[in-house]
Amino acid sequence: MKNQSGSNHQHAGSITPGGCPRRGFSLIEALIALAILALVFTSIASAIGAGTATAGETRNRVLATLAADELLAEVMSSPRMDLLQWDGFEEIPGEGRAPDGRLEPARKELSRRVTVTAETRMLEPVGIEVAGLLVVIEVSGSDDRLLSRLERFVPAPAGGSS
Repeated sequence: MKNQSGSNHQHAGSITPGGCPRRGFSLIEALIALAILALVFTSIASAIGAGTATAGETRNRVLATLAADELLAEVMSSPRMDLLQWDGFEEIPGEGRAPDGRLEPARKELSRRVTVTAETRMLEPVGIEVAGLLVVIEVSGSDDRLLSRLERFVPAPAGGSS
C-alpha cells in the first residue's frame, strides 16, 4: 500500500478506521499509567513516614540511655553507705537535668527513677553468695513506656553487711 508520499513504507503505529496513523496514548492507557504512578508515590511517602517514626523512636531511646547512664554515674559517685538514700528518687518529665545542673530541653518528656534494694547474688563459678545493693535506673517516656533500664550490683565490703 502506498502512502501519500508515494512510497510503500508504512507507519509504525496502527492505522485508524479513517486511514490516519494512531498517535499518543488512549484514555485507558493514560489512566493505568497514572494509577501506577500514584501507587509508586504512595509507597515512597509511606516508606519515608515509617523511616521518620523509626528515627524518632531511636532518638528517644538514645536520649533515655544517656539520661540513665548520667544518673547512674551520679548515684554511684555517692559513698556506698549513702546509696540507700537514692531509693525512690524520681525526676518527672520537664525536670530532666544535665550533669552540670542545667535543665535539658531534649529530655523534657523523660522521667527517671532510682530503686536501690539489698540483694544477695550467687557467684556461680565458685559457689559463693555475695551480699550487696542493686541499683536500678529506669527512664520512661511521657506515655510511661520504659525506654531504658540500667542495673548495677554493688557488693558489700569484705566482712561487712549490705
